[in-house]
Amino acid sequence: MNRYSFGTFIILAVASIIAIASAWHDSPIVDEIPHIGAGYSYVADQTYQFNPEHPPLAKDLAGLAMIPLGINPTFLANYNTAHLGIVNDQWNFGRTLIYHSEIDPITIVHFAKLPLILFFLFSGWLIYVWARRTYNSRAALLAVFLFAFCPTIIAHSRFVTTDIPALFGVLLAAYFFVRYLKEQSRINFWLASVSFGVALLTKFSTFLLIPYFLILAIIWAWSNHQTFFGPAIRLITRSVLVMTAGFIIIVGPIYQLHVFNYPPAQQKNDTETILKNYPIPAIASVIIWASDKPVFRPYAQWSLGMAMVFQRAEGGNRTYYLGQLSSTSFKSYFPVVYALKEPIPFLMLLLSAIWLGWRTWRNGCEPFKNKIRNHFPAFAMLLWIFIYVATSINANLNIGIRHLIPIYGFIFILVAGGIESGIRNQELGNKKHLILNSKFLILLLFAWYLVEFISVYPSYLTYFNEFTDGPAGGHNYVVDSNLDWGQDLWRLGDFVKQNNIQKIYLDYFGWAEQSFYLGSSFQWMHAGDFTSAEQFLKENPNGGWLGISASYYQEANVGPAKPYGWLKNIKPETVIGNSIFVYHITRP
Repeated sequence: MNRYSFGTFIILAVASIIAIASAWHDSPIVDEIPHIGAGYSYVADQTYQFNPEHPPLAKDLAGLAMIPLGINPTFLANYNTAHLGIVNDQWNFGRTLIYHSEIDPITIVHFAKLPLILFFLFSGWLIYVWARRTYNSRAALLAVFLFAFCPTIIAHSRFVTTDIPALFGVLLAAYFFVRYLKEQSRINFWLASVSFGVALLTKFSTFLLIPYFLILAIIWAWSNHQTFFGPAIRLITRSVLVMTAGFIIIVGPIYQLHVFNYPPAQQKNDTETILKNYPIPAIASVIIWASDKPVFRPYAQWSLGMAMVFQRAEGGNRTYYLGQLSSTSFKSYFPVVYALKEPIPFLMLLLSAIWLGWRTWRNGCEPFKNKIRNHFPAFAMLLWIFIYVATSINANLNIGIRHLIPIYGFIFILVAGGIESGIRNQELGNKKHLILNSKFLILLLFAWYLVEFISVYPSYLTYFNEFTDGPAGGHNYVVDSNLDWGQDLWRLGDFVKQNNIQKIYLDYFGWAEQSFYLGSSFQWMHAGDFTSAEQFLKENPNGGWLGISASYYQEANVGPAKPYGWLKNIKPETVIGNSIFVYHITRP
C-alpha cells in the first residue's frame, strides 16, 4: 500500500468514526421510520409489502443488522392481523417495530444505522480509484479528502436512506461501464452488467443510468471510429445487452427473494390499490397484470416502485424555499441550495477548477473529437452531472440537497483534478491560473474546509455556509431534509429533563415517538392552537414551554394567517441542534 492509499484509508476511517459518533444521539429521521421497519420485514419475513417506492439494498443491510436483536419472529404476522386491509402501512409499522417490539428502541436504531456506513466507505474507495485512473494518486487523495469531510456527505452517510447508496451505485456502475467501452471483453461485460443491476437496487433515480449509458456509447463510437453509424449501432446494442443482463440476473432474483412470502393475491391487491389513480392507465394495467404471475412478480414489484417515484415526482411535495411555499418546482432551488449548503472554500475551489478546465479545453490544439477521446472519463463524469442536474431541476420534488448526492462523487473527482493541474502548473512555473496555482492558498482552503467540518459537529445535517450566517440561519432559506428531519427529538428530551420541565407543547416534524423521549412532559400542539402569548398564558397562567420544529415554523408563517407569527418577537430560550425552537412563555 503506497502513501496515498494509506492516506485514503486513514481519512475514510476517521470520517467514519466521526459519522457514527455524531449520529449516536440522533432520534430516527423521518425516512428512517419506514425504512427500518421495511428492512426488517424484508429480511425476517421475505415480504415486500412495505415501502415499495424504494429499492431494497440499503434497507436489507439495516434489516440484517437487526436480526441478532431477537425481535419476536411473529411480530409482522401479529401486526398484519391487527391491521387487516391496510395497504403499505409503512409509517405505522416502522414506528411500532422500533418503539413497541419489546426491544430497546435506541438499540434498534443504532444497529440499523451502523451497516449503512459501508456505502460511505465503498463510495470513498471508488472515488479514489476513479480519480487515480483519471488523474493520479495525489488527485485521488485530494478527492477523498473533499468527499470524506463534506458536511452533506457525512450527514447522510449514517442514515438508513437511499442517497449515499445511490452515490455508490452510480460510481460503481459508471466505472465498470466506461471500462467496458474501452475494452469490450467478456469479463468487462459481466462486471458492467452486475454493477448496473446493483445500482438499480440502491435508488430509483439510478434509472437515469439507462439514457446516460446509451449517450456514452454513442459518444464513444463517434470519438473512436472513423465511421460512425455501424460502430454506434453495435455499441448501442451491446450496451442494451449489458443493462438487460444486469436487470434480469441481479434485480429479478433479488426481488424474488423479497416477494417469497408475499402472497401473490396480496401483491396484486396492493399494486391495484397503490396504482388506482396512476396517470398512465396502460402502464398501471401492465404492472397489475404481472404482479401475481410467478415469473414476472419480482419485476412487477420493481416496476411498481418506479411508477410510484414517477407519480410522486410529478405530483411534487410541499416545499419551503426563500419565504415561499409550493408543491411545484422552483427552477433555482438546487443551484441556490447547493451554493448555501457547501462550504465556501469548496465553492472557491470548484469555481477555480471550472475556470481552469475551461481555459485548458479552449486553448488546447487537439481536434474536438480527440479531446473527447483523450479525456473520456472526465467527459463521462460531466455528462452524468449534466443529465442528473437537468432532471432534478425540472422535477417537482424540491425537498433537499440530498437529491443531488449522486453527482457529488464526480464533482469531487473533477475538482481534485483541477487542483492537481494547478499544483503542476506551479511546479512548472506557470502562474496564469487563479488560486489553484498557489500551494499555499490551496492548503489554506483545505484547512478552512476542515475547520468548517469540525465546527458543525455533531449537527452535520444542519450545515449552511456563511452566506446564511451559518447553521443557525439556514432555516430562513430552506428546511425539511436540508436542516430539520426529526433528528433532534432525543436532544430535546435531554433538555427537558435537565431543566425539570413538567410540560412542553410540541409541534414536531418527524415520526419518532415523542412520548418515548419526552415522557409525560410531552403535549401535542399544532400551528394555530395558540395565536398569541396572551392566549397561551390564559391557558397556562404560570407560563410554559413550546417546542416547534423549524420546518413547521417556517411553513406556518408563509401566507396571511401566520399562526406562529406571534413568536417572531420572542427570542427562543434555546434552539436544539439548529432544528427545534424552544420558547419559554412567561408574563412580562
